[in-house]
Amino acid sequence: MKPNPGGQLAPHNIVGRDKLVAQMWTTLRGRSIYMNDLRRVGKTMILDKMQANPPSGWLAIKRDLEGCHTAAEFATQAYRDSEELLSKTALGLRRMRELLGVLKGAEIAGILKLPDGTAAPWKDVLRRTFSDLEEQAAAADNRIVFLWDEVPFLVDNVRRREGAATAMEILDMLRSLSQECRRIRFVLTGSVGLHHVLTGLRSEGYGNSPLNQMERVAPGPLAPEDAESLALELLRGAGFADDESKACAKTVADAVGNVAFYIHKLISRLPKGQPFDPPLIEAVLAREIAHPDNDWDFAHYRNRLRLYYETDERLVLAILDAIAATDAPVPFEAIRRQLASQTLFEDKEHFRNLLKLLGQDHYVSRDPSGCYTFRFPLIRRWWRLDRGL
Repeated sequence: MKPNPGGQLAPHNIVGRDKLVAQMWTTLRGRSIYMNDLRRVGKTMILDKMQANPPSGWLAIKRDLEGCHTAAEFATQAYRDSEELLSKTALGLRRMRELLGVLKGAEIAGILKLPDGTAAPWKDVLRRTFSDLEEQAAAADNRIVFLWDEVPFLVDNVRRREGAATAMEILDMLRSLSQECRRIRFVLTGSVGLHHVLTGLRSEGYGNSPLNQMERVAPGPLAPEDAESLALELLRGAGFADDESKACAKTVADAVGNVAFYIHKLISRLPKGQPFDPPLIEAVLAREIAHPDNDWDFAHYRNRLRLYYETDERLVLAILDAIAATDAPVPFEAIRRQLASQTLFEDKEHFRNLLKLLGQDHYVSRDPSGCYTFRFPLIRRWWRLDRGL
């Protein structure tokens, strides 16, 4: 296998996720799934693997929803994908044909139009589409799963374009459909936690819990043995093959915290035509992290804080600095005392809430003793360098 960081991978080249994917298919027989983790950890690759090889009796529809900005665009996309799926099985969407009429309406600028030229009501489109899917799945004894990527972006896009009320209605509709349709499931993913979007909506009166019946999944990095196996295959594919390959594969996997994307990235940057060994790998990684214009997307973890923590950005930075500055996990009280000495920050409950949010955003992890550390060592390493700690 050749390194291909951020590129499309054949399903058989998405390694180390077979057990997780099998568990997710088992879960989907009973309920839908919300999968959230940091960017680059491999959520989309997991969806690709699920779409490519669904179990017998399952039909899978995958779509990135980040580009949808209105409820009508979202409903139209769901209808379009459903129609394409059923066209492959010689089935159809009876209720949607009734809505669109004999002329079947039209699709203009990504929105369904009725024969009289008016926009098809988005709620009606979704309900009819899913009722048709449920009916057809029962007739064929199938199950259908929608693999929807970047759902928080969809909801936030709608909030910004059409207002909080419509965004709330989308969430309520998803919750309703997941309860009403026994043969249809969802796998919803997001790099941005939906809890941030919900916080904004709750400030405007939203009180429901749209995810409370979904299984929560955070894929995390690969298992060490899978990461080392991937690194070894990529080293061989890149032309690095000698007696130290296994030791170098372990060095690569350990250095980037067993994250597949970073394994691809680091090996793609190793210099060709010269001997390689663990010290060289470490030197290349150190150079890449220190480069002011690197393309590893590290700055994302800093830049998004202003957007999602707003007035708390300064406090969140101080919390992350305190956790990153030491090699050992940091107790709650040690972080709080350090913040109090620097910022006169004494509100314990607000501090606890910020730590909880940082955990939900996968910046930090808490061990059984209540001590905190960065979840991914590579991000911590970049953070310390970028922040001058």
